Amino acid sequence: MDGLRGLFFILVFLSHGCQHYDPQLQQHWLKPVVQFGAVHDHSLVMAFFFVMSSFLITLLLLRESHLQGRIHIGAFYLRRLLRIWPLYVLILGIGFGLYPWLRSFGSHAYTETARLPMYLLFLQNLDWAEHPPSFPGLGVLWSLAIEEQFYLVWPVLLAVVPRRALPYTLLAVLAAVLSWQATHSFRGFHTLTCASDLVVGGLAAVAVFAAQQRRHPLARRWLLAVRQQPAWLVGLLYVVGVYLYRHGLHEAPAAVQPAERLLVDVLAVAVLLEQNYGRFSLFKLGNVAPLRQLGRLAYGLYMWHAVALVGVDEVFHQLAVPPSVWYGVLTRPVLAFGLSVVGAILSFRYVELPFLRLYARLMPRPAQPEPAHERLLPAVVPAVPAVAVEIG
Repeated sequence: MDGLRGLFFILVFLSHGCQHYDPQLQQHWLKPVVQFGAVHDHSLVMAFFFVMSSFLITLLLLRESHLQGRIHIGAFYLRRLLRIWPLYVLILGIGFGLYPWLRSFGSHAYTETARLPMYLLFLQNLDWAEHPPSFPGLGVLWSLAIEEQFYLVWPVLLAVVPRRALPYTLLAVLAAVLSWQATHSFRGFHTLTCASDLVVGGLAAVAVFAAQQRRHPLARRWLLAVRQQPAWLVGLLYVVGVYLYRHGLHEAPAAVQPAERLLVDVLAVAVLLEQNYGRFSLFKLGNVAPLRQLGRLAYGLYMWHAVALVGVDEVFHQLAVPPSVWYGVLTRPVLAFGLSVVGAILSFRYVELPFLRLYARLMPRPAQPEPAHERLLPAVVPAVPAVAVEIG
């Protein structure tokens, strides 16, 4: 999971940090190289994060319900608050306080158009159209609103719906969301636009958990089939993934194009399961140490990367350095990436870690030992330490 987080943070960073469509790049020999890494729809990269988040949270909640007999909703909310809020509040302080204050010393007036109350209520994604943020460091926080809205609803849904009815309930929710998406054209940061990512990730977790319980033969055979995927099929999976990343379905018939996000969600589940369960993987991202380290810092990296990009742009603007192709595709992203890593490490140590220690003490403890037969299949969620996987 850490390797996947690391890879997809890099894709998010490149989509934000590398100036793929700079006018000066159009006639430069670097254009084919740079634009090869350009994603056709930035919001679809975030779909992978939403699928992973929903998969992991759902699996943890199902496991808690199984071992403890119920889901402790209040404790879940408190853990999420301790994980998300410390760094989130710090970034809000920069966006609504420090940055406007620094800009007040410039020759041009600066006004932040985003509304702080909407950010405190995690509704900024719904407020985007009317009040888009002036500070890009606030702009990336739309995805945190989606996550928090998901956290508010999901544990209640899993606690209320009987286990046997859960797959059918989630399928009904997915059908309703897809129907809404087919009749509306909201941009990618609307809650219901992203809801299909979360529901698909949750459905995959329900299927995996059922397979691990050995009470659903069909689910077990499905997961065993995932484990036995041949190498050629795994290779085809990644070829399709790269094509969707680069081109999407914009060249497909109009009737097919609305299915693009659902196809990306299914692909994200396939990649997630193949990486965690496949026996014949061409590679395991979790074995790549740099990606694994980036994945462990993914939350901080995501929160800091837009701030770092603004900082680099402001410094070069103050130094009156003329813009160039090399600045947009090399200097800017390299410096901002380094600053993002430094910021993530420092904020993890001094801002997040004190709260994570309290968070770890609030993780639920099993009310009964986990039967050995339930550990025969590889588990994405290890027994100890649970905090290591829920912090993403």
